[in-house]
Amino acid sequence: MPDTSGNTRHHVAVLGAAGRVGRAITTALLGDGHTVTAVVRDPARYDLPPAPGLRIVQGDARHLRPLSAVLRAVDSAVLAVTPFTAPPESFDGFDLDYYAKIVTEIDHNWHRPRRRLVAVGLTATLMLDSGAIVMDDPALFPPRLRPFAEAHTRELAALNTTSLGWAILTPPAGFGTRYEPETELGYHLIAEPVTQRQATAQLSHTLYARAVIAELINPTVHNKRVAVIPNAT
Repeated sequence: MPDTSGNTRHHVAVLGAAGRVGRAITTALLGDGHTVTAVVRDPARYDLPPAPGLRIVQGDARHLRPLSAVLRAVDSAVLAVTPFTAPPESFDGFDLDYYAKIVTEIDHNWHRPRRRLVAVGLTATLMLDSGAIVMDDPALFPPRLRPFAEAHTRELAALNTTSLGWAILTPPAGFGTRYEPETELGYHLIAEPVTQRQATAQLSHTLYARAVIAELINPTVHNKRVAVIPNAT
């Protein structure tokens, strides 16, 4: 597992910093001594613990023009936004281009020479070694949630049209269900296809955050999607 706590300090914008994944990434970045600009829709609704190096900014990732000056000041960014706090009862009215539009907003409103973006992926979009996509197997992914997976698929297509330096880090289906201290369990990044065992592995938010930070600070994944898999798998 790469060391991300060296002497190089980065300023990172975390879009969706108040969600479970965004919060874990923000906490880990601050713990390493980096500076974080946490972009949240309503700061009054969220309790991000105050910390040196943390700035909380109100903003909507779908409308980033008012934050162009904020983005210009950061070295890299994390896209950890989710449209739902829990799976909705219905996807009626859900915009399948939700993530694609956010990618376009980032590309159009982030003005600096180097633009490193790491996006949180969705397991359902991964290709299995059988040739199928996880979302196509109802035993692995509920069919009623397919619109959400389709939105993530369109995000990948949108990223391919930008000049961003990007990576999608996709956790396995057991994301957030493992709690070992990060020192006891490393991770590795694998390109698709993945095995079903890899796609359904357990991974903690803390360990996933380490993978994201490593790809922000010392990128090894360039303009592609990979899976983050615990070493024990």
